[in-house]
Formats: sequence, structure tokens, C-alpha cells
Amino acid sequence: MTSGVLGVIICPMVDDNLLYSLKKDPEEKMITLIDARSASSLKRKFDKAGIKYDLIDWGDVTAWRYQPVEGAFNILIRTMDLGLHSKPDVLKSTIEEYAIDMQPFVDGIGFYLGTCGNYDWNIPRWCEEKGMKPSAMFCDSKGNLCHDCVGINIAGGPKYNELQKNFVGHLYIFPAMASNYDEFMDADQAESKATEASLTDDMREALGIEPGRDGYMRWLLSLGDYRNILKIDTGIGDRESFDADVEKISERTRLAIKDAPEGWADLQPTDDLYARCKSFLKQ
Repeated sequence: MTSGVLGVIICPMVDDNLLYSLKKDPEEKMITLIDARSASSLKRKFDKAGIKYDLIDWGDVTAWRYQPVEGAFNILIRTMDLGLHSKPDVLKSTIEEYAIDMQPFVDGIGFYLGTCGNYDWNIPRWCEEKGMKPSAMFCDSKGNLCHDCVGINIAGGPKYNELQKNFVGHLYIFPAMASNYDEFMDADQAESKATEASLTDDMREALGIEPGRDGYMRWLLSLGDYRNILKIDTGIGDRESFDADVEKISERTRLAIKDAPEGWADLQPTDDLYARCKSFLKQ
């Protein structure tokens, strides 16, 4: 029987991966979720899946009012703002701060996120160098880091390189990306809005930019010669909404939809991360 407290620091873009592992694991778990705006996606998915959890404010945790169940498998989850992916330096400092803050309350940490622009940012290695609790993050079968949410869902960098060669000019979409599309695209909303607002009608006509956020996004995608959406079905996430969500994105971006052939999606990094996280606790 697993006992202790597993800390999880998670990006909403991979909450499907955590949910999949929790549902797959038959062992009873005492889940506590830090209440925050960034936790809305995970709360919605927990509720829909019938997964029981408690909510607590982070201030109550730091005041030592978090009380894990003695002898049980406890999981303490803290979510991060999805928009941090567009600011790699802020992402790095925020996650490292979260890891430091979580140390007194957990026996190990699972980092459910990618490096997102911070190449070779090996968070478990950083934790080890700092003398912190054991930790793990998404890696391929050879132990190489999975750098973003696409890499996480197709099992790493070398395979990612092959995906890019085989599907040039494609916007890669998997279930969590489809359900979080607006939040993902809003990450740099302030900068995009400022740029869009600065455009005159003459400039729009000359550049071929249609009005509105979707018009601006279509123009940006055209600059990169994007023509298709590559729909990567991981087999996890909201099965009822995936097709409809991708159709809506296709309509808004005017990109055609292609289904990725079988074999591209791979849950090996997800399975390995969860198993590694459980190994940090008493068995």
C-alpha cells in the first residue's frame, strides 16, 4: 500500500494525462487540490469523472492546516497558469518557486509540464542539486526530456523531429489543446491586442488581416504557411468533445483537418512519470 504525500505541479495542458493515470490506478487516493483560477479545468474534469477531491487555499497549506491522511496515498496538486508557456523565464522562476514552497509538505514531486522554451531545464536535476525531495517530469523511453505538450503526447524529441518532417505546415492539436484552445491562444493576448489595435484599416487591407482576434490569428498562421490541423488522438481526454472542438478550431483558423496515423500518439512518458512519482512514497 502506498503511503505519504505526492506533490504535483501541473499545467492545464496536460491535466488529461494526470487524470488518465489516476483513473488507471485502482489504489485509493486522497486528493487535495489547491484552489485557484488555473485549477478550473482540473476541477471540471475531476467532477465529470467522479473523482473525489478536497479544495484548500495555498495559504492554508503554508499555515500548516493541510492534514494528509496518515498511512494513505495523498496527492497535493498545485496548478499553474497556462499563459506561462509564452514567457519561458517567468515559467521557470514560478515553477522553481512552487517547488521550493512545496518541500515541507510532500515526500516527492511530479512535474506535469514541459520546459516550453527553457531548453535542457531539467527540473528534477535542479531539485536534486538543491537537496530537495525526489522529483520527476515527462521523459522519453531513453530518459530525454519531453519539451512541450506535443512531445509529451508523442513520446519525446526524436519522434517530434520526425513528426515535423512528415507534417510540415500543420498545427498540432490533441484533446487538451482542443479544449483549452482559447486559453492557450490568449497567453500573449495583451501583446496581440496592442499590436492589433495599432493596425489601421489601410494596413489591414495591405497585409490581408481580417478584423477580430481570429482574423489576426489566421494572418499569423499564414505567415508560417500553416495549411492543416494535425489531429493527434491520444486516446485520453474528453472523448465526447474532441471532434467538435477540433471542428470549431478548423472553422476559426480555416485550416483543413488531417488525422495523424496510428502510432504517433504514445502514453509512455505519462505512464512512466506516474510510476516514478509513486516510487517516491512508501510502498
